[in-house]
Amino acid sequence: MNIKKKIILAGLLTAAASSAAFAAYYPTHYVERAYYADATMTVVIGESTQFCSGRYVQTGETSQFHRGIRHSCNGPVER
Repeated sequence: MNIKKKIILAGLLTAAASSAAFAAYYPTHYVERAYYADATMTVVIGESTQFCSGRYVQTGETSQFHRGIRHSCNGPVER
């Protein structure tokens, strides 16, 4: 195999590995959550959103009491 073919093959293998790592990093779902002060779930103390791009935004506080919605990054809504 000549040097040109080896360089092309190495480039293709690098691109394939990069694509796999890129796909593994991003989440499969867009997730929105509202966090509540207690089990009555009447007072919102914070919110969070995880986007399909992997970006995560949070405002306020988190707690064990939360409600959320999940949207598949590639399909219909899940509740």
